[in-house]
Amino acid sequence: MNKENKSGLDDNQIKDVSAEILDHMMYPRNYGKLEEAQGVGMCVDKKTGEFVMLYINIHNDIVNTIQFGANACQDTIVAGSLFTEMVKGDSLKNAIRAAKLMDEKLENAPKKQQACSRLVLRAFDAALINRDNQNNGKDEEFFTIDLKETCDIDEDVK
Repeated sequence: MNKENKSGLDDNQIKDVSAEILDHMMYPRNYGKLEEAQGVGMCVDKKTGEFVMLYINIHNDIVNTIQFGANACQDTIVAGSLFTEMVKGDSLKNAIRAAKLMDEKLENAPKKQQACSRLVLRAFDAALINRDNQNNGKDEEFFTIDLKETCDIDEDVK
């Protein structure tokens, strides 16, 4: 029988954390504000106050630059780093497909990780909406989406 720790993971699950995840945790990529972004999106967990800002520049249908900032937990930072690295330099179509696939794969993750990762994915959606709105003449600094679930770990214990 495996002992469970405060994170809710058992000892075997902790051993299964990949070197890539640990590397993104220690050295997040694409973190920080992108000046002159074509699209800026924000996703907020209203219960916890955690949020992600995602900045994107797309040229010739390629995600040229993508960066994020967060007032959130380490799970969110890792998800932001992994996602932005995955889609940077790829086509917008593939980036949207990758976000959808990541969202589907989250269904098997613990509820807290689902919510924390979805902060990043919904911020990406919001950045694309902001970009479209600006291209259609709407003057907005960024677009915000409220997270449907919460990152509050107490929500998992019901």
